[in-house]
Amino acid sequence: MKYIIIIASIVLFGFFSVGIPIATLPGFIRNSLGYSDVWLGIILGIQSIVTLLFRHHSGTISDLKGPKVAVTRGLFFAVISGIVSLGPLLIPGDMGLVTLLFGRIILGYSESLLITGALSWGVGLVGPANAGRVMAWSGMAMYGAIAISAPLGYFMVQQLGFQGGVLLAILFPVIAGIISISVPAIPPASKVRIPFYQVIPKVWKHGFGLLFAAVSFAGIAGFSTLLFKERGWENAQWVMAIFGTAYVLSRIFFAGTVDIYGGKKIALIFSFVAIIGQILLWQANHSYIAFIGAALTGFGYSLVFPAFGVEAVKNMEPQFRGVALGAYVAFFDLALGVTGPLAGFVADHFGYAAVFAFGMIACIFSFSIAFSLKESKI
Repeated sequence: MKYIIIIASIVLFGFFSVGIPIATLPGFIRNSLGYSDVWLGIILGIQSIVTLLFRHHSGTISDLKGPKVAVTRGLFFAVISGIVSLGPLLIPGDMGLVTLLFGRIILGYSESLLITGALSWGVGLVGPANAGRVMAWSGMAMYGAIAISAPLGYFMVQQLGFQGGVLLAILFPVIAGIISISVPAIPPASKVRIPFYQVIPKVWKHGFGLLFAAVSFAGIAGFSTLLFKERGWENAQWVMAIFGTAYVLSRIFFAGTVDIYGGKKIALIFSFVAIIGQILLWQANHSYIAFIGAALTGFGYSLVFPAFGVEAVKNMEPQFRGVALGAYVAFFDLALGVTGPLAGFVADHFGYAAVFAFGMIACIFSFSIAFSLKESKI
C-alpha cells in the first residue's frame, strides 16, 4: 500500500501540469486572446491527440527501459511545456496561439509518459492482483489534481494573471520528480517490442467503454465554465472542484470493489450514475442543479476507468503490461481529442447545455459496452 500511495503522489503533483491549464485556458483563450469555442476545443483537444499518438511509444519505453524512466521523462517534458506555454504573453497575435499549441503538444507527450509509466510502475511494485487499486489511486490522484487546480488556478489568475497559473504548472512536476527519486525502479519487463496492432484487438472493447464515459469529463472540463457564464450563474470555478472531489470520494470508498466484484458490475453501476449526472447538467435551470450533476458525473465516472482497465490488463501477458495499459489509456486520450472539437461544434450550434446531452448519449454507450462484457472476477 505504501508504494501505491507514493506513486499516486507522483501522479498528483505531476498532473497539476494538466489540471491547471484545464482550469485557466478556457477563459484565457476566449476572453484574453479572443478566439472562438471551436479554437478552444482544438487547443484543449490537441494535447490528448498527441498523448494518444504516443501511448504505444510510452508503453514501449516503460516495458523496455523501465517505468521509472518513462515517469521521469514525462515530468521533465511537463516543465518544458509550461515554459513554452508562456509564449502568448510574449508574442502577440496568431503566433502566440502557435506557441500555446506547441506547448500543448509537448504536454501531450509528457502526459503519455507520466500516466502510462506510473500505472505500469505501480502494478510492477505491488503485483497484478492489486491492479485495480493502483488504477483507482492513480486516477484519484489525477482528478484530485484537477479538483484542486480549479480554485487554485482561479486564485492564481486573479492574483498574477495567466502566468501565475503557468508557474504553478511548472513547479508541481518538479516536486513530483523529487518524490520519484525515493521510489525503487523495477527492471524492464520485456526485451521485445510488441506491435500496436497486436495489442488493440485485446483491449478495444474496454477502451471504447472508457472512451464514451470520458466524454462526460471532457464536456465538463471544457464547457462548464462557459455554460455558467451564458446562464449568468456565479462560482463556475467550483464545478471542476466538485467533479474532482466526488471523483476522489468515489475512489476512497469504493476503490477495492473492482478487485472484489470484477469490472463488469462496477462499470454498469457507475456508468449509470454518470448518465444521471449528465442529464442534470443538460437540464439544469439553476447552478445548484449543475453542481449536483457535476458531482454525480464525477462519482460515476470515477470507477469506470479501473473497472474497464482491470479487464484489459487481464488479457495481456505480464511482459507486455505497459503496452497494454498504454493502449487502454489511449482511448481516454482519443475521447478528449475528439470531444473537444465536437463539443465546440455542438456548443456553437445548439448552446452549451447541449454539450451535456452529447455526454449523456456517450455514457449510455459506455453502459451498453459494460453490459456486453463477460462476467468475471479478479
